[in-house]
Amino acid sequence: MGKILISKSRFNERRISRSFLSSGDKNNNRVEYSRDILLREEVESPFRKVRFFIYATSAAGCITSLLVSLTRILAALSGVNTDLMNQSLENVAVDSAVLALLALAWKRDTEAQQSKLQRAAKGAELAKLTIRAYSGDESSSKNLIMPLSSLRQGRGIEKRVAICAASSEKLSSVLQASIPLGQNLVENDWVIVPVVVPQGTAPLGLDKELLEQKWLALPCGGNWKAVLDDEVTQASSQGIDLDTDGFTIVMKKNGKVGQRTRGINLKRLCGEVMDRKELGLDVTNV
Repeated sequence: MGKILISKSRFNERRISRSFLSSGDKNNNRVEYSRDILLREEVESPFRKVRFFIYATSAAGCITSLLVSLTRILAALSGVNTDLMNQSLENVAVDSAVLALLALAWKRDTEAQQSKLQRAAKGAELAKLTIRAYSGDESSSKNLIMPLSSLRQGRGIEKRVAICAASSEKLSSVLQASIPLGQNLVENDWVIVPVVVPQGTAPLGLDKELLEQKWLALPCGGNWKAVLDDEVTQASSQGIDLDTDGFTIVMKKNGKVGQRTRGINLKRLCGEVMDRKELGLDVTNV
């Protein structure tokens, strides 16, 4: 796997703080995110809180104006200041429309924030999963065990990770057919992690030739099933057949989840990176 020769100290690196914790309120199904996840979202969207403040203050002003206009309408209906009726009706219409727009903007911004938080939390959970890789070093153990977070930028190795989830039969056929792509996978810094779902385990019975590929890593440890269960459920709800299609989760070099795609197409993954390189685009974080 691209000469994965890392000192043992790398394997003992500090674990990422737990990405999200259940609030304990099962009735509301509310989720509380860790401080690290919240801070990351704030860094990526630094003006969101400013927008929320503008929404809140603008809504407060509209509500105040609306209450004043409604009071004037009630007074006019009682025969007091009837000349203000038309103006008050116009003000109510304008204030109501602005409140509706503010509510829509707030809702869309909140949904975007939750989406980012969920992606960040999923990326953190995936980063804590461990893999077993072939080092190719005859002087030491050929199998290295490390968390996926070890493949992030600035941690000794910079790799793109493709978690390929499907049935055992589907994975075996895909991996066998992808051996000719091995050089391209290595040159484009890809690490392929095949996971049998819903079991969350490594495929059995792989040939020795495959097991010694530098671009291949196998899931190791018992957390894979728990982390991928919701992905499997979502894939099934979208009509993805795990026996014939499977799905792929791509983690970029910066540790973020880049994409989730139907099917497993390693040739296309290599092609996407090569196309960006040929166009002169930055592939550092891709």
